[in-house]
Amino acid sequence: MIITEPTENAAGVIIWGDYWDLHSLHETISELCEEAPFGVDIQETVLGLAYDIRHAYQRGREEKEFGFDVYDKVTYRGCKVLWPIILFQINVLRQFASYQPTTKEQQANLYKLESCIEQSINDTDKNLASECIEWMRIPLPVSDKYYSLALSDAAKKYVLGPVSKLRFKKLISTLRSIHPWSDEYKAFATALEAEASKQGCSPFQLDDLSSEGPEIIW
Repeated sequence: MIITEPTENAAGVIIWGDYWDLHSLHETISELCEEAPFGVDIQETVLGLAYDIRHAYQRGREEKEFGFDVYDKVTYRGCKVLWPIILFQINVLRQFASYQPTTKEQQANLYKLESCIEQSINDTDKNLASECIEWMRIPLPVSDKYYSLALSDAAKKYVLGPVSKLRFKKLISTLRSIHPWSDEYKAFATALEAEASKQGCSPFQLDDLSSEGPEIIW
């Protein structure tokens, strides 16, 4: 059984499950990405979720004991994902599924994951939940060439600043900032191209979230 819970300081969510459920979810994500209709960078961003889940079921991430007494206690394995990243990944996964035949198991995994994420959003802030969930459900225009880079930049900015549950209140503005029609996205793309031209490299070589990003206080 897959379950999720928001992290203590609203940086993101933890996806929990036993080996078999996490393995099944990993397979679903990997299979849907095989016939992905968008660019390689978008595909790799979504595959990042499969990567985290694989490391979770291989016991390379989090572990936690659930249950009420000795008779029903179970140890689940899990992984943490930032809110802007997981909402994007789920949105695009649903788009991937709409472009190809899917099995009942794939649909079950997608619906379960979506349901769990929606519950964790409500658990974090009921007042902001409906807008966050709506953003997750409406297909995103991810065909623009710098979308994945803008997402990485937005996720980095999301975890900056005071560490508390109040950071969740800027999630909607963070999500809006990565829309290709937003002023923030246009400014990001312009600055990215200028810096790439200055350094004589591709804009995609400037993505350094994984190596230079801030330490995340989850």
